[in-house]
Amino acid sequence: MEAIKIQNQANWKEKLRIYGWIVSFVGKYKGPFAALLMAGLIQSGVLLTIPKFIQQVIDVIVPTGNLAQLWTMLAMLVPLIALMLVAMAVRNRMQRILQEKGASDLQLAVFRQLRRLGFAYYETHPTGETLSLFQAEVPAIQQIYRRYLPVLIERSILLLVSLALLIALNPLLTLLIVPFFLSYYLIGPQFERRQAAYAQEGTRTRANYNQKLYDSLTGLLELRIHRAERWDLGLLLDKFEVNRGWWQRELLYALLRGTARRMTVNLGALALFVFGAWAVRSGSMDVGAFVAFLLYYFTVMQTLTTVVTMATEQSMLVMQGEKLYRLMQEEPALQEPARGRTLRDVAGRLELDNVSFAYAQLPDRPVLRGVTLTVAPGERVAFAGASGGGKSTLLKLIGRFYDPSDGALRLDGIPLQELESGALRQALGYVFQETYLFGDSVLANIRFGRPQASDEEVRAAARAANADAFIAQLPQGYDTPVGERGYKLSGGQRQRIAIARMILKNPAVVLLDEATSALDNRSEREVQEALDRLLAGRTTIAVAHRLSTVRHYDRIVVLEDGRIAEQGGYDALMARRGALYRLVMGEEAIAHA
Repeated sequence: MEAIKIQNQANWKEKLRIYGWIVSFVGKYKGPFAALLMAGLIQSGVLLTIPKFIQQVIDVIVPTGNLAQLWTMLAMLVPLIALMLVAMAVRNRMQRILQEKGASDLQLAVFRQLRRLGFAYYETHPTGETLSLFQAEVPAIQQIYRRYLPVLIERSILLLVSLALLIALNPLLTLLIVPFFLSYYLIGPQFERRQAAYAQEGTRTRANYNQKLYDSLTGLLELRIHRAERWDLGLLLDKFEVNRGWWQRELLYALLRGTARRMTVNLGALALFVFGAWAVRSGSMDVGAFVAFLLYYFTVMQTLTTVVTMATEQSMLVMQGEKLYRLMQEEPALQEPARGRTLRDVAGRLELDNVSFAYAQLPDRPVLRGVTLTVAPGERVAFAGASGGGKSTLLKLIGRFYDPSDGALRLDGIPLQELESGALRQALGYVFQETYLFGDSVLANIRFGRPQASDEEVRAAARAANADAFIAQLPQGYDTPVGERGYKLSGGQRQRIAIARMILKNPAVVLLDEATSALDNRSEREVQEALDRLLAGRTTIAVAHRLSTVRHYDRIVVLEDGRIAEQGGYDALMARRGALYRLVMGEEAIAHA
């Protein structure tokens, strides 16, 4: 029992910590928050004077027939109502400001955190799970800002003021209704805990469903080729049914909780009518006072019911927000240096000193093992080797998408961990195997390499990458939208736009990962000639499976099982008949098979 008690206390502390984090997104706006509280107090104060006016009319004005006093009271009531309307307008305005600022700040904070966490996060979290954060968790917390928090503030103020007036009118009748609320709190939490558990499962299975939905949509071509749409639909519906089952259970216990609440509230009202009527008949309470008490009672009951219901529902949303809270507490695998160093006049000297690396999900299977290499400024070095040998991983380490598990990388003698990430990325240019294009125009996608570039500079880069000819044939030329991820263009066209983007950036160090793999022979030859001409004097690191494309490089480094097997010029390595020779012979055998 003691262990359960400690666990419950820990859960409540954790809930409060998460709730404090959620509220912090609106709590920083102290001006609107203070105005909201003040407007709520004024509105509640004026609203709760009305039962006192009614009490005065019933107990004083009606028996005496003093109409002058009635008109005086009405004259006092009119400006109070006007004040209440002004307070309501202010409250609504401040509420809207806090709602939208909190909602937008949260969404932006989550987006920035996902960007900050980098590649290591996405290795262990599927795309569907990440999308679910914006489809489920973020909207859930935004509901707190847009619905629950403002109403809870307003109703809590109204509840406290009306409860104080209720006690002031008749403490004994107030005590009478307390046991009914206590009885609800003995029953309600049982349903609440079940509801919370089912809500959590619903959130988890929704993430699984979202991941499957994403796979089904992105894999549509593959599914149609294999005539597997019906099979895939069955899997999707299975996950949908599992998710719906959990949410149906959650809804059932929500209804049971609501029924228990209404029953205890109505029983309390019945007891109040019985004892209140007896008090009036016995003369211990005036009719006007009893009517005012009833009005305050129903105000308290309605307000308290709303507060309890919304607080309970909000706690469910807070539980959904736990995933976001954990996400925001994560630290990126790559830490930005406190005082990052900048680069001026980058020469392009790269040093790899005993570099080893293993991905986080496979720590016992290193991809690179003790790689030591120095690349001189302006030197062109190509990495060759079998698939999975660590070639592309090495490029990601040079770009500092990851830090090595052991060893160090330096650019112009400065360790990469000491450089500002912006300075490092500015010095590097990339063309990856998988080209990503934004759903914008061709012009915008090339200009992405250097946003301040002129239209003529963009066209010059496109001509250098052998892209200008096919762009001119597009319906709107450079203004043609490329579609989502560039689906309106062929693979070779996308790759040439990526090369044009890199040429426009004009970096000191160029990283090419299968840069010409998507081009036909003619285009590949033209682009290779353009790259040779434009990259003269720049440090170039390339990865290519078609070894004929790197014959002219200054040095070829062959990787085997994450280690450097051999390095040197193409002709010298071929004459040695070692690792490169075996790769070339294997490539030719496949070509002639």
